[in-house]
Amino acid sequence: MVHRLALTHYPKNRQNLQNALLTVIILLLFVCTTTAQKVGTSNLKIMSLDSLSDEDLALLEEYRDSFLIEVQQIKEALGYKKRRPVDSTVAVMNRSSHVEIGLNVSGPVLSNGRKTGLKGAVFAPGMMYYHKTGLYLALGMSFFTDSAMRVSARVPSMYISPGFSRTFFKRWNFSIGYTRNFIFYGADVKIQNYTFPAADFQRGLLNNSISVYNSYDFWQYLTVGISAAVCWSSNLYSKKYTTGPLGRKLYYKDLTKKGGQAYTASIGLSLRKDFSFYNILGAKVFTVTPDIYFLFGRDNSTLITRAVRRPGLTIDADDFFGFLDVEPGLALTWRIRNLEISGSFHCAIPFNEYDSSSGKRIKNPKEYYPYGEGGIKYLFRISRKSPKKIKT
Repeated sequence: MVHRLALTHYPKNRQNLQNALLTVIILLLFVCTTTAQKVGTSNLKIMSLDSLSDEDLALLEEYRDSFLIEVQQIKEALGYKKRRPVDSTVAVMNRSSHVEIGLNVSGPVLSNGRKTGLKGAVFAPGMMYYHKTGLYLALGMSFFTDSAMRVSARVPSMYISPGFSRTFFKRWNFSIGYTRNFIFYGADVKIQNYTFPAADFQRGLLNNSISVYNSYDFWQYLTVGISAAVCWSSNLYSKKYTTGPLGRKLYYKDLTKKGGQAYTASIGLSLRKDFSFYNILGAKVFTVTPDIYFLFGRDNSTLITRAVRRPGLTIDADDFFGFLDVEPGLALTWRIRNLEISGSFHCAIPFNEYDSSSGKRIKNPKEYYPYGEGGIKYLFRISRKSPKKIKT
């Protein structure tokens, strides 16, 4: 905290504290001695403030001001300085209905902690409506700077995500959400002939995920969070199969399994610490969040490179399920009123990566893929105020 150890950092406050305590002790001794002397006498005279002269009133006022100054010095020295409330709408936004509009940027683009063959970054604009009951609905799209993706589709992918997120007892946060991602890039199975198993089939694929997040604020100091997610693939087509080369039937179930994410499971751990600032460039809340992420699943697909053909790019598929990736990282968030600016750095460490030249999997390839993320978000409340009554 900012004001917690004032005595250890400022020796001047210690001297002020000693002087203030000495003054208070002298005043108490003087009051006790005077009271004892008056109690010992038989003639007790009660005086009213109205009977005091102007000089006595001025002297009394001076004593009172001096005493209040000493008390204020004691409070400041002991760290009891009155704090102003944090002027950040973002900090308490989950208590009221609001709308969020933001843009996230990430690059380089990885999949399952592995290279995808794409160049540049991905931009993801999005919007979310949050109701004060905890229910929310998010919509967003993804745009790639890679030329192959831009030629393949004007809008490569978009998502819709309903869910629930709420803070209970001001300390416990619980969130659960479902995300459905629509992929529009890649080749169209209805107009292009495929060689089985059609590993580069992508268009019409749906990636689904369910995620759960649970966190608790210990001692109003440190927030510990744990998250878990399950992902699986499906497709847009209602037909069971399509016709491939030489009239061979290609089942959409097999195409989804070969060219989709199939299924994965992930677990994440995070620690969050908020720092409050009051008079520094308008900053209000600064958050530091170290985290780590573990991924398990099938590694038969790299979702993007299967849809982009490039010379020398070879992607093989096999029926492997196991530990795929671990990603430690650090996220920073700066909240100013209704504006939230975030940035994070992660390092993907893949495991059981497939080597196409040897046809084998390497348990620990000792390759690391760092990547960064950044975003900006604006939040504004939606309030319904009752109309003011007109006085007649």
